[in-house]
Amino acid sequence: MNDALLRQLTVDDLPALAELEANCFNPPWSDSQLHSYIVSARCLSVGLWQDGQLGCFAMLSTVLDEAELLQIAVRTDLRGRGLAGRVLQFAHQQLQQRGIVRNMLEVRSSNAPAISLYRRLGYQQDGVRKGYYPTATGREDAVLMSCNNLNESLAE
Repeated sequence: MNDALLRQLTVDDLPALAELEANCFNPPWSDSQLHSYIVSARCLSVGLWQDGQLGCFAMLSTVLDEAELLQIAVRTDLRGRGLAGRVLQFAHQQLQQRGIVRNMLEVRSSNAPAISLYRRLGYQQDGVRKGYYPTATGREDAVLMSCNNLNESLAE
């Protein structure tokens, strides 16, 4: 993966972003939602490009000195290769340059690989939102996590 490129996303990336979003989420965010996050000064949208294709992206919103991970996705054929960790570490660097000291997120309780990654990056569990996510058979809890030291995640 030597030819991977990490960078902030732009409006020109919207087609690739929308395609990856649609492949990873049901229902996906609309093109207008994705566009609004890319152009917002209060959001950070970053991606990892592999062989000319968007392999992973993360979108975060910021308020004062805090951020929240809104969305992260990895192309199905590239999962398990550390892309999400690289994208989050890059996002943490960008957040620090903006004076952000804390990042928060929520994750499905069944998403063990993501929870493990977040823990490796210094995130700790803050709580649980019962029945937050809809599923085909009912509801699933969300695990609330935060990283209060973005420097710690960069040592990974």
